[in-house]
Amino acid sequence: MQYENLGDTSPLDYGGYFVYRDKTGEYTEEAEVLELDEPDDEHSTYTIYQFVLDRCTYVDGVLSDNSFHSELSAWFVGDLDSIASSAGTSIVQLVAWLCSTDPIQRAMGYRAIGEYHGYENLDGYPLKGLTRLEVAERYNLT
Repeated sequence: MQYENLGDTSPLDYGGYFVYRDKTGEYTEEAEVLELDEPDDEHSTYTIYQFVLDRCTYVDGVLSDNSFHSELSAWFVGDLDSIASSAGTSIVQLVAWLCSTDPIQRAMGYRAIGEYHGYENLDGYPLKGLTRLEVAERYNLT
């Protein structure tokens, strides 16, 4: 898998936001948010939230994150105004990001949702307690 870091240039020190693209194009893109739990150079611990960047649909005024049942609203749709406002954007732009074919655009939309609702709402089972060395190896930052 290829990835892009949309987070800080020093993810080991300040966290990161990685977008993964399957080289074969078979699988939907995914994202990982790296959060620094305990800032201590040698004994830092990290949490990684992983989630799929599903492309949303917007049909007849319904924003859905379910491609099989586009008439079902996404779980976060009731908070679109607050999510957009906290991200410093408009609802129109947020919906455009979430419905985009570009995974980087979708990542921006999911970042806004995660920042507003907390990333634990995108990944209920994050990887916790990783060491600095484990994270460096995972992201090839050594």
